Amino acid sequence: MTSVELSGLIAALCWTVSNLLAPRLIAEFGAFRFNTIRIAMASITLLLITLIVQSFSPVLWQYSGWLILSGLIGIFIGDTCLFSAFARLGPRRTGVLFATNAPMAIVLAWFVFDETLSPIELFACGLVTLGAVIAILYGKRKNTQANSKAAQLETTHGNVYFGIGLALIAAFCQVAGALLSKPALLQGADPIAVSAIRVSSAACALLCAYGYHVWRQQRKAISTSAPNMLKPLKNITFSSYCGVFAMAFLGMVVGMSVLVWGIGHGNVGIVTTLSATVPVLILPALWLTTGQRPAIGAWLGAILVVTGAALIALF
Repeated sequence: MTSVELSGLIAALCWTVSNLLAPRLIAEFGAFRFNTIRIAMASITLLLITLIVQSFSPVLWQYSGWLILSGLIGIFIGDTCLFSAFARLGPRRTGVLFATNAPMAIVLAWFVFDETLSPIELFACGLVTLGAVIAILYGKRKNTQANSKAAQLETTHGNVYFGIGLALIAAFCQVAGALLSKPALLQGADPIAVSAIRVSSAACALLCAYGYHVWRQQRKAISTSAPNMLKPLKNITFSSYCGVFAMAFLGMVVGMSVLVWGIGHGNVGIVTTLSATVPVLILPALWLTTGQRPAIGAWLGAILVVTGAALIALF
């Protein structure tokens, strides 16, 4: 396996570790506020790294419009939908649904960059999609204790189909954002600088959207005398902020930058498909953290996902 292909697996590992922290932090901060703070932290970190290593280049500014659009679609819309899905479906279901970004990436790269799609790749796409469906339908253990940590991670909130739709939109937006960033990478732009522009544009959009959201909530609270259900930021512990920063660093600074580098130096479909192995990596992680073995359906779905990823990597 080449370093380009390995970048997809490294990104998957980073996202798996960070995803395990997500449910508790989302519950504490609220999905929208959590994502805004996370992306803002990642943006500041990436900009500082880029300024320190002085990796801004004329090529970067030539494609700045496309990179900003990439950040708005892939991160502002994509990540907002992703963590809203996390709040509704939990990490395992959302991770498996998000794995459908692999077949999406192969099909879109075929249309946009004329990257060839072999019969084996088509078959592999089918395996990934089938694995996602099986894990969603048959991935929950029937004997999960009601008050256990595993049950808390598996519990769904709100409309399940709405959560599934959010996860699929997140997968599509992530692929679209990655494709929009590839032209700049093909011209030699630094991957960290590319990530800095993408994440910073998303951070600006999120801060504006969050400011408007807070303003509306305050007006609603004044008119209806309804209490604010979210915990005030000053009452949130320092360790929780550290948890958000850890997620931002692992998921966006490391994971996303590595993925962007892989996309710029290799086949979009292959790299994205390998990054879709999160459902496989998250199963033993959930087993370790909850002490309960995942259901047979979850393992079968994950095996199909990783088999499809392996076929694409090997052939």
